[in-house]
Amino acid sequence: MSWHAPERDPEWPFDLFATDFQLDSTATALLIVDMQGSDLRLDTDSELGQRYPQIVTYWNQRMEKVVLPNISRLLDSFRSAGRRVVYTRNGRITPHGAELTARLRRHEPKANTPPRYRDTPAYDIMPAIAPREDELIVDKLTSGAFNASILDHSLRNMGVSDVVIVGIATDMCVFGTARVAAELGYNALLCEDACATYTARAQEDAMLMHARVFGRVATTDDVLAELDS
Repeated sequence: MSWHAPERDPEWPFDLFATDFQLDSTATALLIVDMQGSDLRLDTDSELGQRYPQIVTYWNQRMEKVVLPNISRLLDSFRSAGRRVVYTRNGRITPHGAELTARLRRHEPKANTPPRYRDTPAYDIMPAIAPREDELIVDKLTSGAFNASILDHSLRNMGVSDVVIVGIATDMCVFGTARVAAELGYNALLCEDACATYTARAQEDAMLMHARVFGRVATTDDVLAELDS
């Protein structure tokens, strides 16, 4: 089923403000945002799971049944066509995390959780969609992937003008990345059924924020059909 922004927010003047474009099949990259090991399944015994069990259930079901399968489909298609695939990872580079901003350092890892910093399983990309040797991985200390990273420089050197953005969390790192991509002049498309966040409301809000002004929102089926047309 396609995702149509005007049906979800009929009062907004999409005809005046929305950004429309067709993906260039020769210059489109798949940007996989922060699909890291510790986020594959949220723990029902964690503080989040104890206080908001409905969020953990929603997240785990969406990741298993929707997001991972659709990212896998996109990966297969992009790789088969020889298109670029780029990953990002977010969080501590060092065990102490002194390189993070004060806002992020306040979110100290819990004592009973696996360590998450560079070269730990929790920090690495989920094995089911692991990058190949020739696919770029960008480590970042911010929500948006373009801030203080090599991403923009790398994409331009690769000849990329359009980005299909997927991953987690939709209303944080994914939307933050998509908005800056649009500001930098990329055609930015959010793939709705290849992203996840904590609630369906937050998911919908992020998609509409992007679709109203900054770029497009589409489903995996629509992206694959458009690139193959």
